[in-house]
Amino acid sequence: MFINHASKQVTAKIVYYGPGLSGKTTNLQYIFSVTNPKSRGELVSIETDIERTLFFDLLPINVGLIKGYQTKFQLYTVPGQVFYDATRKLVLKGADGIVFVADSQELMEEANVESYENLLGNLQDQNQSIDDIPLVFQYNKRDLNRVSHVKKLDGLLNGLKRPRFEAVATSGGGVLETLREISTLTLEKIKELIEHTSVNLEKRTPIQFDTNRDKAIIQKEDLPLKKISVDTIPQEKFGQSKKEELVVDIEEIPLELEDYHQTDSNPPAPSSLQQHNKFELLDNLGDKTRMTMIKKIRLKDSILQIDLKDSDARILDSLNITIDPEIKKITLILDVKR
Repeated sequence: MFINHASKQVTAKIVYYGPGLSGKTTNLQYIFSVTNPKSRGELVSIETDIERTLFFDLLPINVGLIKGYQTKFQLYTVPGQVFYDATRKLVLKGADGIVFVADSQELMEEANVESYENLLGNLQDQNQSIDDIPLVFQYNKRDLNRVSHVKKLDGLLNGLKRPRFEAVATSGGGVLETLREISTLTLEKIKELIEHTSVNLEKRTPIQFDTNRDKAIIQKEDLPLKKISVDTIPQEKFGQSKKEELVVDIEEIPLELEDYHQTDSNPPAPSSLQQHNKFELLDNLGDKTRMTMIKKIRLKDSILQIDLKDSDARILDSLNITIDPEIKKITLILDVKR
């Protein structure tokens, strides 16, 4: 989740995961179509030459403030094909809740299992466990012939016995029910984290959204997509993110650099990476109101170490990147939530 202290808003990220053509995009298409425009944001498509990722914001209508903060959800899809795994990992990162959309057709059983195992592997790569994340299964395309029995799909996928829904996403069947369940589970998890209290799920209040099932479904070709390239994501979008760029020129790295800032008008004499193998750089990018800031950058034994901190000076993450000695310039882009 991302907490915006300026706007008093908590944003929860829900990712629709599953094999190609299982109905992930159709789910978002239906939700976007029947939701009151006043309670949802723009439908954004982040595109490369061969793939795309969709997302939009959605505000619930019956959720009170959590410690004075309003809650909103961000719904994402991931590319279904295995060879887009890098993009799937990127979209999955920081997910607060996951909807696994399975294709109910018998011939898709192997693809469903492969995609679910890929989900588990990608979570593991990010030091996360499916045991700790709200998860809902949606068995889509139940209107087609030769579909697998629900019990068989449970045996193949749902060993954790998480909530599951039968769906026909093209007509909206089961779509809002799936959304309400994953949103409710995700919100309760957020409450536990923020309020440090356990929640009785049996007494929970299902989340409601301002929807009208009688609305016509907007066809995919008519969806008001805001298409943006992954290389030109505007700063005010993609989860209200903000990009900052810090360029480190290896040829101008001081020999022993302590507490050096970009604004320093008289940096020490330059050196090269091959001649000198250590430097430290402190830089908070000039804005202490940010949620995430660079605390320290070090170069030691050809390893670039970057520490990120939050507004309370707590270390959020430490990155270690091996640098080729032949590299002369490094550009760091810090993409943080405002």
